[in-house]
Amino acid sequence: MRKYLAAILALVIMLMPASVFAAASFTLDLSVKEVQRGGQLTLSGEVADESDDVVVKIVSPNQTILYIDVIPAASGAYSQTVTIPQAEDLAPAGQYTVVAGNGGLTASGTFTIPAKGSGTSPAPSPAPSPTPTVPANNNSSPVIDSDEIPPTAGQANGAKLQPELAKDGRYIVGRDVLAEAARQANGSVTIELPAAASESGAALEFPAKSLTELSDQGTDLIIVSGNRTVRFPAGALSLAADSSARIHIVVQAAWNNEAKAWVEQSLKNQSDYATTGVVLSVVIQLISGDSIQEIHQLDKSAVVTIALTSEQAQLISADLAGVYYADGASVEYVPGVLKNGQFTFSADHFSYYTILQYSKTFVDLVGHWAEASVKSLAAKQIVNGVDNNHYAPGRSITRAEFVALIMRALDHSGSQPTGQAAAGGFTDVPDGRYYTENVAEAAALGIITGYEGKFRPNDQITREEAVVALNRAADYFHLTASGQGQPAFTDAGSISDWAKEAVETAWSHGLIQGDGKKFNPGQAVTRAEVAVMVERLLKSSSL
Repeated sequence: MRKYLAAILALVIMLMPASVFAAASFTLDLSVKEVQRGGQLTLSGEVADESDDVVVKIVSPNQTILYIDVIPAASGAYSQTVTIPQAEDLAPAGQYTVVAGNGGLTASGTFTIPAKGSGTSPAPSPAPSPTPTVPANNNSSPVIDSDEIPPTAGQANGAKLQPELAKDGRYIVGRDVLAEAARQANGSVTIELPAAASESGAALEFPAKSLTELSDQGTDLIIVSGNRTVRFPAGALSLAADSSARIHIVVQAAWNNEAKAWVEQSLKNQSDYATTGVVLSVVIQLISGDSIQEIHQLDKSAVVTIALTSEQAQLISADLAGVYYADGASVEYVPGVLKNGQFTFSADHFSYYTILQYSKTFVDLVGHWAEASVKSLAAKQIVNGVDNNHYAPGRSITRAEFVALIMRALDHSGSQPTGQAAAGGFTDVPDGRYYTENVAEAAALGIITGYEGKFRPNDQITREEAVVALNRAADYFHLTASGQGQPAFTDAGSISDWAKEAVETAWSHGLIQGDGKKFNPGQAVTRAEVAVMVERLLKSSSL
């Protein structure tokens, strides 16, 4: 009997596909390493997840997308043949990067298109810039026709710099001019590119050593290109560069076919999102001779500001819009602040960032008095539904859920409060829970206190408890009184002494209204009520 069982087991193992025993993997193979214009290149490999398509893009030497497509997987593999364009302007000579993604995994490879008449592949080339029609400044100095950056290129006006236009379309700033601006700087040096640069994709170049010198003296570098501003804090780019190396930066803001295709592919036709045509792409390279190093990850996060035009501000809903990182396969929300027509957010890496409008519909909120508030907070990733289609507006909320929501709102506000949690924390808040870190932070900031060493995370939070915590959080939003005067609740006498001042302050800030007559201090607060209070807190903020 044992012999028969062994034989059956061996047969089963022989018939099972090899993928059962292999760890999930994703590969990318290129049929050739060099291809002529008009030739063909086959992209193929194994997939990690057959239920997910393979997203492939080919990036040219000038950082534009030559090709992007979605390839279906079958039998654990994928394959696609791409024809390289004949036109030199569409397929310039140089090194191309192929990036493919599947099931949360990525793979990459490179190939080259040789220069015309060349038998060997050229070295990778930096992203060239279209020649702008207007120079960066009114200097009478001639345009530069060399990769070298003259020390006196550009013009400094205090800590602000106007770069000089090179003959090949680059905007350049020399080391002496940067040093002069740094001597007059008060924490930052600003390089101002013309407004057309971010639309045309014109590049900015300056000596890498200058960036190191700015970092050594603790000076930030700010690059302004049209209505896009990127602030690199000192030390954001730690570079080991020789004296001839230069930094090459392209800030692209055009909503062109490439950007549109990339964002729409990232969304995968998700109906809750709507594009706005506002995008930002930043390419950073370190160039030394024939060597080009792509810099994607920053050592310190840059602060990015996207200023909306008056037309964009009218079309984009402040309640529903947010900044998202688009990677070609999905989008990821980036916490940020919209104030006075400007989106400000932090970026620790660069690729495509775009402003999207997210309008989530919950079937149990249609026509509800809290619908608009919930939509606004959902667009900011502050609240979620109990499932994909329901919000449960009348359900009570626990103390842990409330604190997590308040801390997400505080994070969205752009405020950077700091505090140190008391030693030991609460005895009933274990490590590793979704609310553990939020509770510790809220306690450190004085937003919550607890009861005799306990937080009671699973207890329902009452209206007066919620208002006390909300009022303490409001200190970090710098609110001003709304002029409502004193509340006139008929049940004011039932408000606990420790909550009376907070209720009065929250009323004066317009954060609470009651049910028209009563405050109902001991009643459990609902998910709908909390959403309305937090949305009022965000809208009343002067940050």
